[in-house]
Amino acid sequence: MPGSEEFIQSAVHALEAGGLAVWVKRGAVTLGIVAIVVLHFYQFRGLSTSQAMDQAQIGRAIASGEGWSTKMARPLAIGQLQANGKDVAKNIWLDTYNAPLPPFVDAIALLPVKAFWKMNPRTLIYAGDKAIATMSILLFIASVGILFFTARRLFDQRLALLVCGLILLCEAMWQYALSGLPQMLLLFLFNVTTYFLVRAVEAQQRDESPLKWLIAAGAGFGLLLLTHALTFWIFLGAFIFAALFFRPRAWSALIMLAVCAIVYLPWLIRTWLVSGSFGGVAIYSIFNGVAHSEWGWMRRSNFDSSTAVLGAFRDKISVGLVSQTAQLFEYFGLSVVALMFFVSLLHAFKKTETAAIRWMILAMWGGAVLGMCLYGINDEQGVAANQLHLIFVPLMTGYGLAYLLVQWNRLALEIPLARAGFITLLYLLCAMPMIFSTPWLSPPKPLVRWPPYMPPLISVLNNWMQPDEVTATDMPWAVAWYADRRSVWLPDTLHTMTDLSDYKMLGGPINGLYLTPVSGTDNKLRDIVRGEYKDWAVVIQRNQILEKFPLRWNTVVLGLDNECIFLSDHDREHPPAR
Repeated sequence: MPGSEEFIQSAVHALEAGGLAVWVKRGAVTLGIVAIVVLHFYQFRGLSTSQAMDQAQIGRAIASGEGWSTKMARPLAIGQLQANGKDVAKNIWLDTYNAPLPPFVDAIALLPVKAFWKMNPRTLIYAGDKAIATMSILLFIASVGILFFTARRLFDQRLALLVCGLILLCEAMWQYALSGLPQMLLLFLFNVTTYFLVRAVEAQQRDESPLKWLIAAGAGFGLLLLTHALTFWIFLGAFIFAALFFRPRAWSALIMLAVCAIVYLPWLIRTWLVSGSFGGVAIYSIFNGVAHSEWGWMRRSNFDSSTAVLGAFRDKISVGLVSQTAQLFEYFGLSVVALMFFVSLLHAFKKTETAAIRWMILAMWGGAVLGMCLYGINDEQGVAANQLHLIFVPLMTGYGLAYLLVQWNRLALEIPLARAGFITLLYLLCAMPMIFSTPWLSPPKPLVRWPPYMPPLISVLNNWMQPDEVTATDMPWAVAWYADRRSVWLPDTLHTMTDLSDYKMLGGPINGLYLTPVSGTDNKLRDIVRGEYKDWAVVIQRNQILEKFPLRWNTVVLGLDNECIFLSDHDREHPPAR
């Protein structure tokens, strides 16, 4: 065939060095990302944490046009509203615990699946869970894109691509993406904000005004606070860095603070109008681990200030610091390269901006560590809502990889492909958790997260309970999300629940009681009879409850192996015929 030889040669040249090579590489990367997404969705078992479900049900309310309302009531919020003279029956169904931005993003994710909001009891994985996980994955991929532009400015394009590849292979990132927690939104906003700070540092080094970039960074920190209030401590580290680095010192930091406050203050004012406190009921989260866990505090109708002693906070901070240090490798997603960031602090980077920004990252991370020591890191299903180490991993990986490659180059090895082999080894080390979590190498897992969650059976409450009725339960977030029904967190005492019901503090009586492995089989007998649920031990252990308990009708079909019990004021499974 005439000209066929020239055509083949030009095609080979284009594939090796021309424009076609670029598109082949991009296609391969895209296929790789798609394969990772499909692999993780194949193993997806639904949302995994209480906060993810809580924010999801608020997101559904937003998508329904109900605003930042909730179907989950906390007894401590009831006490706060009473103490501040608020209308409890009305305001208790307005959320003052969660930051506003994650539910808003969840609302956007839930709109395309509006037709499937009511869960089918024959469906194992709720459509809303899949929608929220999809949104988190998109935010994760977008954050990697922002990371590329930041790393390219700090180092070079090749290293930026290598860093992005390492982050895409970090199994911890994917686990948080599928958890429904706001970490991927935090990661995206943090990477954007850091990019603005990098541009501000570059402007400062060129003797230009960094004002516009500091304003943008201040807005970014405001959005971070609207995503998770704990990021205040990250902002504190950035504020100190800005005050010491930028000129004029005081004004640069104060401008960033002013913009951040303008973005965040409207939400604080709204929360104050609803609850009488700028921090809402979330303000009590700082007492997690002081006399009680955060869950224990939220189940109490009154806050006992006598436990808030300085010694308890001192011990809490010291224990938290030791715990975080011991588990730092795990918190960094088991990434050896990310941990090398701390060694890179001893390296003299030639680029002034790159050398300066690592101290900014260290200052922000130090603030985050202090915040996590104060509030604690509560692990649920292997992930934690307060785990902020993760959002520093991408940038720290960049510095760690740059340092390792510099040290490798100093070896001046003349072995062919030695550098490529070294980089491949780093990739294998960072990808090891993902490799061993694949279905072929990991032990089989149940199709749902039981115990304690069995979404199809929880959703049955949607048919049994009316929209204005209230269920007391040890997993109110799951009832609010999967059953779309009002629920109150199981109070610390039976007397408190009786008062809530008799005085109709929630707008009506409590019509049902749903107990699950959260208060039962997930605990030791000592925890039940002497721990946080000791006042409910008789009910949890099913000891002669029907004769004396006000809610007499019961069923055990909402769980496996009699591990759940649902009590109500009448037979809801078989309503009388009309």
